[in-house]
Amino acid sequence: SLQNRRPYRQYQSIQISLPAGFSHYHGLQTRLERRFSGGLHFTNSFTWSKAIDNGPGHLEYSSGDDSRVNMQNLRAEKGISNYDQPFNNTTNLVWDVPFGRNCRWGGSTHWLIGGLFGGWRLAVINFMTSGLPFTLTYSAPSDFQVSGILSYRPNVVGEILAPEGERSYENYLNPSNVVIPTSRSQPFGNASRNMRRGYAYYNMDLGLHKSFPLPRETQRLEVRGEFFNFLNKTNFTVPTSNRSSPTFGVISGTHAARQVQLALKLYF
Repeated sequence: SLQNRRPYRQYQSIQISLPAGFSHYHGLQTRLERRFSGGLHFTNSFTWSKAIDNGPGHLEYSSGDDSRVNMQNLRAEKGISNYDQPFNNTTNLVWDVPFGRNCRWGGSTHWLIGGLFGGWRLAVINFMTSGLPFTLTYSAPSDFQVSGILSYRPNVVGEILAPEGERSYENYLNPSNVVIPTSRSQPFGNASRNMRRGYAYYNMDLGLHKSFPLPRETQRLEVRGEFFNFLNKTNFTVPTSNRSSPTFGVISGTHAARQVQLALKLYF
C-alpha cells in the first residue's frame, strides 16, 4: 500500500508550500463607446489574452487542475491557466426611449398616453467568451500513487478531441488517444495542464425599466423586469476529463437557463 511505502510511516501526506510558482498574462484590451442622439448609449469591450502558470491557487483549482504538483518535474506543470479565456467580448446597450413630453416622439400626446408609454429604459448586456480549459486526469491505483492528494495525468498519443464531425456533448473527447500509464515507475503521464477547453459561452441579459412619477416631485415608482439568459441559450460546462470514469468525454452539465426577475421600487 501507499502507507507502507512511505519513508516515515507514522505520517500520511505532508504538504510543503514554497516560492516556486509563476504566472504570466498578456492581453490586448479595446473599448468602443458612443452616445447617440435619442437616448441611445453603446459600449463594446473586447479582450484578446493568454494566461500561463505552473499551478492554480490553492483554492482555485477546477476541472482536473490541481495546486499540488509533482515536485520531481515542475517544468511539466507549466500550462494554460485554468481561468484562461482568450476571447472575451461584452456589448452594452442602453436606450432611454424618447417618448413623451419634451421628447422626440409623442411630445404632444395626452398625458395619460405619455405616462404609459414614456419613461421606458431598455438595457442589454451581451457576453461572448471562449470556453474554459480542462485538465485530463485518471484515478491512479494505490500501487501507482506517490501521494493521495495529487492529480495524476494520463498519456496523450494524439488529438484528444473527438473528430469535428462526430463531436457533441455526449462525445467530446477521443478516448483512443488518452492512455492510462501502465508502469508504476511512471505514474505521471505526458498530458499537460489545461490542454483543451470546452464550448464557447454566449449569454444575453435584458432589462426593461419604467418610472412612474407620483404627486410629490421627490417621489416616483419604478417597475423593473430583468431577464437573465434572455435567449435561453444552452451553455455547456466542460466534459468529464477523468479517463478512468465511464462518462469520460461526456458533458453532463449546463449553465443556468433563462431566469426572470420582476421588481417594484418606490423612491421617496
